[in-house]
Amino acid sequence: MANTLATLTSSSIKMFVRNRQAVFFTLFVPIVIMTIFGLIGFDTEPKIKVGLVVDSPTPATAEFLTQLKKVPAFDITTGPEATERNALDDGDRTVVLLVPDDLIPTGPVQNPRSLTVLQNTGQLQQAQTASSVLQQILDQTILAVAQAPPLFRLDVQAVNSRNLKYIDFLLPGIVALAVMQMAVFSVSFLFVDYKERGILKRLVATPMKPYQFVSANVITRLIVAVVQAAILIAVGVFAFKAHVIGSLWLLLPAVILGGIMFLGLGFAISGLAKTVDAVPAIANLIVFPMLFLGGTFFPTDTMPGWLQNIVQYLPLTYLSHSLREVMTQGSGWAAIQHDLLWMGLWSIVLVFLANLTFGFEEKRV
Repeated sequence: MANTLATLTSSSIKMFVRNRQAVFFTLFVPIVIMTIFGLIGFDTEPKIKVGLVVDSPTPATAEFLTQLKKVPAFDITTGPEATERNALDDGDRTVVLLVPDDLIPTGPVQNPRSLTVLQNTGQLQQAQTASSVLQQILDQTILAVAQAPPLFRLDVQAVNSRNLKYIDFLLPGIVALAVMQMAVFSVSFLFVDYKERGILKRLVATPMKPYQFVSANVITRLIVAVVQAAILIAVGVFAFKAHVIGSLWLLLPAVILGGIMFLGLGFAISGLAKTVDAVPAIANLIVFPMLFLGGTFFPTDTMPGWLQNIVQYLPLTYLSHSLREVMTQGSGWAAIQHDLLWMGLWSIVLVFLANLTFGFEEKRV
């Protein structure tokens, strides 16, 4: 019996590896998705678009403008007033500065000059930030012109904080997504195709037990899930410089339990689908909402409260959260036991559902 299961598992692995389409969707598609989202640059802070209107500034004013252009958060464009006002009206500028040529005096001040700041009310927070930075530069310039001694100085100390990037958040979600997609689609397509062609029905007549054939396919896909997760993590770490803080061995039970959970869903779908053409319709109806609501690409805590109360019970949410806790926070068993418990409960429910729907007889239309 053990030899039969081992032989079937070995054959199942060989069949999976030889299926180029299955390998492509198992490995390369998740890597492509990770590459696309990893290169978008969600970590990059958006620059404040500043329009600058100035004609022939004095040397002192020119020095002030030089300091202004050194601000990393500013994307400065210089142009005529009419052009910059039009850009502001179109939403292409956050602020427009109307700078007098003699803004910074070189001698005694009789009447202070005015620097007009036109703010885009649709980007008010960024506009106020720009005004604050501008006021700081003006104050520093005034002190420099007045040659006033500094009353204090900043003591800046670097602290090596744990600054997680978007790729650090994305990688666990991609691993969870890949496990779900592989488990659900590879099983549902394969077994519905076998039922349509009568292969499963003929297997019943052989000395092989049906559960051995199913177990071999389950073991194969759990092995694929572990290998798949390892490859994706390696690509994320070496290609995108993602950080994995926690124990890699702690990821193993989460990946295996997640694989069992979604394999149960895959077998349930293969039992519900009467034809291969029906598989993607049923599978995507269940899987597609979890792609965006299961914490794969974006944090669930940014969603409305009522939606959070729903998505926190999705199977993919528990797998994504458990992987993310270990990989980004270095958490141990205590932090993910709640997720593992819920994945275990979902596994029981989905396997039970699969037992109700799945059979070795082909569905008659």
